[in-house]
Amino acid sequence: MIEDAAQSFGATYKGRKSCNLSTIGCTSFFPSKLLGCYGDGGAIFTNDDRIAKACKEIRVYGQSQRYVHTRIGVGGRMDTLQCAIVLAKLERLDWEVKQRQRVAERYNQSLAAGNIGLLSLRPDRTCVYAQYTVLTHDRAALQKHLNEAGIPTAVHYPMPLNEQPAYKHLCCPDCTPVAQQIAKQVISLPMGSDLSEAHQQHIVKHLL
Repeated sequence: MIEDAAQSFGATYKGRKSCNLSTIGCTSFFPSKLLGCYGDGGAIFTNDDRIAKACKEIRVYGQSQRYVHTRIGVGGRMDTLQCAIVLAKLERLDWEVKQRQRVAERYNQSLAAGNIGLLSLRPDRTCVYAQYTVLTHDRAALQKHLNEAGIPTAVHYPMPLNEQPAYKHLCCPDCTPVAQQIAKQVISLPMGSDLSEAHQQHIVKHLL
């Protein structure tokens, strides 16, 4: 099993860290991620020595040692600068997670009485809030209203996977009605460890 942890790095599930829940855990260090570099980067985590060896070889053109190619590979190494940035930011990852959780809790408390749909979090896991996403019945109108107030928003994943051109031939078009409905309602609000309470209150004021 391969775990996609690009949005959950730093979160936990039943006491275990994201990237340590399956055979292989993958995460992204894209600049917008919780632990991001200033270019492209990512990591693979595994406790399987055989898979670890294969991953190391694949990332350097399939080499097991210099000029010995044991498999087909790619040029998948992170450059030294990106590694240095990730290592420096890793030291404040716990702080980053706690700050985002505080910001999310302020959103939760402030929006609980409004007509915005909030996503619930089960008690056996934590969230790092790579985004703070809510549900609305008229997304276009809300986006327009917030944009006019100078508040940026984003819509992540507006199309269910089974409707993507690469996959739609594998699945019936109407077999994921919940995903179809949510894809029309999701909207992500400003989120970050440095989002001040004053700015957050301004956002909430235009949501209620």
